[in-house]
Amino acid sequence: MQFNFAHFRFYVIALIAVLMLTSCTSKNAATAVQTNSDVDNATHSTTVVDKESQPVLPVTESLAHTVTSDKDLVALTIPAGWRKFKQGQLDSVLSVCDKEKKNVGLVFRVPKSAFANNMTLDEFVQQREEISALGLENFKAVDTTPIQIDSTTARTADYSGKYNGQQVYYFSAMLESKQHYFQVLIYSRGGSAVEQHHEFATIASSLKVLSDSQVKPDLRSTTILKTFKSEDAKQQIRLPYIWKTGLILNPDALIQAWYEKNDAYMTIIKDWKSELPYEKSSMITLKDYAEFSAQLVLKRSGKGIIATGPVKVNINGNQGLQYEVWVESDKVKIMYLITYLEHSDSFSQIIFWTRADYYDNQKSEFQRYTKTYREEEI
Repeated sequence: MQFNFAHFRFYVIALIAVLMLTSCTSKNAATAVQTNSDVDNATHSTTVVDKESQPVLPVTESLAHTVTSDKDLVALTIPAGWRKFKQGQLDSVLSVCDKEKKNVGLVFRVPKSAFANNMTLDEFVQQREEISALGLENFKAVDTTPIQIDSTTARTADYSGKYNGQQVYYFSAMLESKQHYFQVLIYSRGGSAVEQHHEFATIASSLKVLSDSQVKPDLRSTTILKTFKSEDAKQQIRLPYIWKTGLILNPDALIQAWYEKNDAYMTIIKDWKSELPYEKSSMITLKDYAEFSAQLVLKRSGKGIIATGPVKVNINGNQGLQYEVWVESDKVKIMYLITYLEHSDSFSQIIFWTRADYYDNQKSEFQRYTKTYREEEI
């Protein structure tokens, strides 16, 4: 069994969506994502500069205007010609762009409840910067002078790199409130820090936090399902049609899919009894296999508990055991719904997971999708 936790990074989809450089009229900012880029070859040079925060001149253009997010969570003052648009990522509460669709700004509002209690702003900044390198060639990050945003000191950085051969420049500003981390991320296709650093910093400095209350996210999916099949079509599961494939979660998975808006993921793994590390592997029971596998999840995460389980289930005539497993990985809280099924010569794992603070709203859907699993018995 190979359960690769190195890929279980949340918010990856949020920033990869930025890299897709979608137009302002797009309803879904991540329509086709590549996540297996050779990040190891990226150049990551960080230059530290004076950390004393500096005020940024306000947007003085006469036609500058202020836009407000849905539910009046944040407000941002943007230049003439820029406008608000709808962006699909859940934690992007406000999205703006210019008329030419060259420059795009996103405001992320991430609840601290999604992280470990001892998470710091520095660690949040580091995580976001690491994620920013995904998919970019010649990635560079340069820390710049912090700025004041809504009476709070915000950490700032200029990012640059190439995506699909096109140079991209980003300005990032991150700060924290009592309940949330905020990030203003503004990017330009073909732009440079020399040309646009001040303009983007000026826009970011106009951010106003209107409400720090935690808002229950809209995690509604769709009742329209489609069938996702393994390469040989012997395994299949039904998921909402808006789920996607192509994200490599585990190289040994038979089926894997994800729904970027909800940070929801699914993978199906099969283990042949003859290949399990037991002297009498053919005699291993479903309970033995499930307990070993569930404990392995905890061991590899370093911190976690089995919240519930084993619970007996029957999926298309196959006896199974279901667990809910809570883990904390790189200070991100994650909840898994894992179902172990026994076949005549193998075991299957049907695994759904998401951020722990999203899980309760998606649990019933994960259970419903799990029940649609079908496997062609040999």
